[in-house]
Amino acid sequence: MIPLNLIKEFASCRTDREAIADQQHSLTWQEYHDKVEIMFRNMHNTFNIYKIRSICYISPNRSELFILAAAAATFKIPFVGIDYTQKPENIKHMLDVSDCGLIVISSSFFLEEGIDIRSIIDLAPIIDLDNGLKAATHYSRLEELDSTTEPDIGQRAFKAISFTSGTSGPPKAAVRYASFDARRFNYFKSRYGFSSEDKYMLAMPMYHAAGNGWARLFMSLGATVIIAKPHDTKDMVRLIKSEKITASSMTPPLLLEVISHANGQEHIFKQNSLRFLLVGGKNFPIKLKLDALHILGPVVYEYYGTTETGVNTIAEPHDIMKQPTSVGKPYNGNKLLILDEKGHKIADGEIGRVAISSYMNMDEYHNIPHDIVEYGGDKYLLTAESGYIQGGLLYLMNRAQNAKGLKIYETENAINKHPGVRDLAIVPTDANNGKVICGIVASNHADGMKPEIYDLAKKEMKKRKMKCIKIQFLKNIPYSPSGKVRVEELKSMLTNDRYISNDLKHPGVIVGILCLLLTTLSWGGMFPIAKSALLSMDAVHISLIRYGVASLILLILLAAKEGISALNPGRQVLKLYAFGSLGFAGFSILAFAGLAHTKPQHGAIIMALMPLISVIMVWVLKKQKPSNFTFGSIFFALLGVVLVVSKGSITSLAGGALLPNLVILLGAFCWVTYTIGASYIEDFSSLRYTAISAGLGSITIGVICLLTNMAGVTHMPSASILVENILELSYLVVFAGVVAVFSWNHGIKTVGPVNGVLFINLVPITAFAIAFFSGDSIVPEEIFGSALVILSLIANNMYTRDWFNFKNKLAY
Repeated sequence: MIPLNLIKEFASCRTDREAIADQQHSLTWQEYHDKVEIMFRNMHNTFNIYKIRSICYISPNRSELFILAAAAATFKIPFVGIDYTQKPENIKHMLDVSDCGLIVISSSFFLEEGIDIRSIIDLAPIIDLDNGLKAATHYSRLEELDSTTEPDIGQRAFKAISFTSGTSGPPKAAVRYASFDARRFNYFKSRYGFSSEDKYMLAMPMYHAAGNGWARLFMSLGATVIIAKPHDTKDMVRLIKSEKITASSMTPPLLLEVISHANGQEHIFKQNSLRFLLVGGKNFPIKLKLDALHILGPVVYEYYGTTETGVNTIAEPHDIMKQPTSVGKPYNGNKLLILDEKGHKIADGEIGRVAISSYMNMDEYHNIPHDIVEYGGDKYLLTAESGYIQGGLLYLMNRAQNAKGLKIYETENAINKHPGVRDLAIVPTDANNGKVICGIVASNHADGMKPEIYDLAKKEMKKRKMKCIKIQFLKNIPYSPSGKVRVEELKSMLTNDRYISNDLKHPGVIVGILCLLLTTLSWGGMFPIAKSALLSMDAVHISLIRYGVASLILLILLAAKEGISALNPGRQVLKLYAFGSLGFAGFSILAFAGLAHTKPQHGAIIMALMPLISVIMVWVLKKQKPSNFTFGSIFFALLGVVLVVSKGSITSLAGGALLPNLVILLGAFCWVTYTIGASYIEDFSSLRYTAISAGLGSITIGVICLLTNMAGVTHMPSASILVENILELSYLVVFAGVVAVFSWNHGIKTVGPVNGVLFINLVPITAFAIAFFSGDSIVPEEIFGSALVILSLIANNMYTRDWFNFKNKLAY
């Protein structure tokens, strides 16, 4: 931190301006100066300061650490942060290699976390920030002025110690014998316009090189540092607005938690003062980058660097938008090389080990050798990362030193694209043979997508030649406060309760299956029942009554369950209106209009094409081209539909007989678009999406009804006709409307689209069964055609699950 003489300068010109603040204290620059000066004198008088080679602190962020850090900086003694989440043996190791002569702790934090103080109590004198440990010097004692004698600072060479994260072993001490602050701070001040008017929020732990370094930068400018409550992301969101924060730095996991508080209400982040948010320390998922830019605006910057090399590349907001897979390009004073296994430089675009030459490079590890290569007269430090350079930009593949060629980040990004994935981590177990383990955190309300996510994860890892020996759905990925994956803890979590797809014992899945059964049976009965109503009513008025009443019921249920505020569609109103109009106006009017001129079971078999229509729509909307097998399934399914509609006689389709079925097919496309539309609506429950989209879609039906009545195409049904069809309309409203639509959306969300679409096969079966028991004639060609459609659907579903690739199944 900054020394007393610099604090004195700021105290003289920024006397009453806030310097630091946390949950308990707020200090002006003058108050900060006075406290540091007293601490400086009392530490000199209390401890044999000249024999202390380093002061180590084991505590979450708090304002007292800034006072102690400034006193240490004035003495020119290294103030070393210790990761308080490490194992006791690692903490002791870090204290030993730091040659620690004075330990600062929070005794209350030790008690809360169950850390054994006895493991360190005999290693060095202790300052207790909470004044509770009898064997320690109480911090409050050092706040009282004991002497006015000016301490003799003496001569002491610069030394700084920072520890690596220690995710795969004991943390290593990176040692530097010269400060790089002045050069780096001048660059960032010039580049990004930082000044004494800034307010920096310290969200990362001080023991992390980034958290400490960025706080130090803003303190050196005379700016204000606001210390967020550790790990409390809700409080961080509050501080960003209430304290008018202008800058901060975070790890990707921390940022994920922060923006998750938006929860569909992005406006809570608008109209704030934030203009610089630096993110790094771990792979920054593409989805999270783009979400953060969308929610926070163009204030998100990504950095790549290591404890050993400092901050080496920066990707600014426009860089992220153009090349989201890159971590940016090296800035002034940094050079990058990509080396092969023999230490030779390789060409752009080729994957190898990342080497960095920088004025921030450490001088050594403590008693551990480190890899250095010389190229062009510069010394490069070899990192643990592998990646490649293209167009001056750095692209990382993984951060596992021995994970040769494993494209871990690329694979994580591919899996992370799925809307049901909130977070994940892929960790090599034996890089020499490509074995990995994978932990996945599903989004809220995405339990039914787990089988689909599971299959996607296997597919993406296989594509990149990884052998996944374990995939587990977890409540969270174990991260350190500095944002690193706790590898050993993750491995331990993955050995318990192995994820089993298609677990039918789960009550939520059983409910989902029952919902889909109810939906498909209701829709199967809808066609013959609607056919009866269409003898005396038109498709438009049936649709208006059906969804006008159904949407009102759904909106009442939504208000009762989620509150009146849930009725507000917010900023997604246009998307909800478009999808609702297609799903309810388009589907219902077109399906019933076609049904008026064809057999009910023919309409049902066309609706059964929805899974394959979905494939086509995903190709159009999301540019995901189907496989050749799926194209074949579509061909045979259409062939089956032609057999059903024509009853085996192609000539019967002449003279307009095909038109009603094409109208029903167009209605099916509308419903599929509505179903896919749910993935474009963020943070809506099944009920909220169904109710609001149905209500908005009913408005469109009403408009169409008004226009067709005015044109004389349709006519308002009389009261006697409505009474005559009361049973049919009640069925269409209650079962085929409210119950079926809500059950469909809930079932799809619960068991997943891949499993859910299989139930659509029951729609034509139900329709044909009703026709058979009603005495309608059914020819063999209709049965054969229906079977061809259903078998095509099932075969394609099995193919998407990779069931036909037996070699691949055995590998997992």
